[in-house]
Order: sequence, then structure tokens, then C-alpha cells
Amino acid sequence: MILAVLYAPAPVMAAENDLQSGAKSEIDIANMNDGYIRVRSKIKTTKKLKLRTSYSPPGGTKIEYNYDLNGNGVWETYSLQSGNGKYAIIVFESVGTRYSPVQTVNIDVKYSRENAPFLVPAQNVNYTEGSMAVKMAEELCKSAVTDMEKVESIYKFIVETITYDKVKAGKIASGEMTGYLPKINDTLETSKGICFDYSSLFAAMLRSQDIPAKLIMGYVAALPKPSYHAWNEIYIKNVGWIRIRSQVYFSGKDWARMDSTFASGNINGARTKFISKDENYTKDKEY
Repeated sequence: MILAVLYAPAPVMAAENDLQSGAKSEIDIANMNDGYIRVRSKIKTTKKLKLRTSYSPPGGTKIEYNYDLNGNGVWETYSLQSGNGKYAIIVFESVGTRYSPVQTVNIDVKYSRENAPFLVPAQNVNYTEGSMAVKMAEELCKSAVTDMEKVESIYKFIVETITYDKVKAGKIASGEMTGYLPKINDTLETSKGICFDYSSLFAAMLRSQDIPAKLIMGYVAALPKPSYHAWNEIYIKNVGWIRIRSQVYFSGKDWARMDSTFASGNINGARTKFISKDENYTKDKEY
């Protein structure tokens, strides 16, 4: 998403206080070293709002993520998932068909623990301590000894319980539904969802069990043509082959790809080979 900018206000440097307040928005940086920030509009507005996180790695190319921000004055949580270092956090407001920046805060992030952004809630993986997803994960993992046993239990539950929602997928494809964000409890209550819902639920349940999980957005080489898709990557230290119910889904180390959406329709294992091949997946964004 490209935002057309009318002008750029002078940056507001992050001071010692955690709450950075602008004329129209507030940015809470108290948890930046835990991998996230909170942002809200200060007044209710019907104007469209956007939030950009712009990461500047030393000697590298900027990495930017653009998000919707609600105009209801309600706090939303956003990841700082690009790594340690300097970020510019920018709030934009619509002006006609373009966007104007209304607040900029510069911060320097140092994660408090490894994989910090992928262990906490965020806008795309939105859950709370007492949510249905967290309680279900606790129940599924109560007898698990290792992290891999937890992963297998949660993955099996999602694959065998959630079915693909073709109606919702059609509405999003047609433009009838825009700006869609998963509601994790709804996915559990209805036992239906699109790939975004599968991946958000899986990430939330794993994170609640202190297992690092990414929600990945990108392209898959699916027939009849490549499609935009969501899947997950999980992190298990010192693990190579990832196997779920004797089906190989990834061979490697560190982050391992898991595609619960495709696996849920994996009749007779027909999709196992597809999921296991790196060339079938092209990553665009990670959350």
C-alpha cells in the first residue's frame, strides 16, 4: 500500500515518558522493547486513518508496514517485527483521496527477549489473556511435555475443526468486504474461516503458550493461478524436520513453515508435497 503524502511535520523524538501525544493521535511506546506499540486517535473521526512503521536497518533498505487505524479513539496494538534498531512511527489522516501525516515518533528498539514481537498480541493476531483461544490452547496443551507436542496438538485441532469459509472469501475477493481483520473468537465459535483466520488463530494459540509464531502473508503457486495467501512460521530451537501426524511439512532449522488452511483440506495427503516445497511459497509480509 502506497500512501500519497501532502507534507511532513517535524519528527517528535521519543522522550523519557512513554505516551507520545500529538494533536490528533497518541502513540504509547512503553512496550516497544517487547516488540509492540499501541496507537489511537485522540478524537472520534470519520476520516480514514493509517499507521506506518518504518524500520531503518544499518546500511540497509527501509522496511515499511502500513495498517488501518480506527477512528473511534480505541487503542490498537501494532508489531515492531522488523528487528532491533530505529523505527519511525507515523500516523496518517485522509485528506480527500490522499493522506497527510499528523504525528511522527522516532524510537530505538532493543528486544527484551528473542523473537519478542512474535510472542505477543498485535492487530492481526488479536487475543487477550482470558480469550477463548487462550483457554482452548491451555486445554489442548495441558498434557504436553515439549513445545513440539503443543504445536502438534494445536495444529491438529485447527486442521480438524476449522473449515474454509467460501462465502467470506468470495465477499473479500469481490470487494464487498474491505479492510478485513480476523476475529479469533468468531473463528472458534463458527468453526469457519479464510486463510487469514486460520493463520491468526494458530499464531494466537501458539503465542499464548510462549511459542514464537509468525503470521505470513504472501503468494502461493496454487492452481489455476498464483493466489495471495496466509500461513504461519513457527520457531522451535534445535529442531530440523517438522512432522505432524507423520506428514512432513518443512525441512530446515529455526523458523518452520506451517499451512493449516491447505492442510485442513488435505484429502489423502494430496497437499503434503505442495506444502513442503519452498518454491510454492513467496513471502510478502510477516506479522
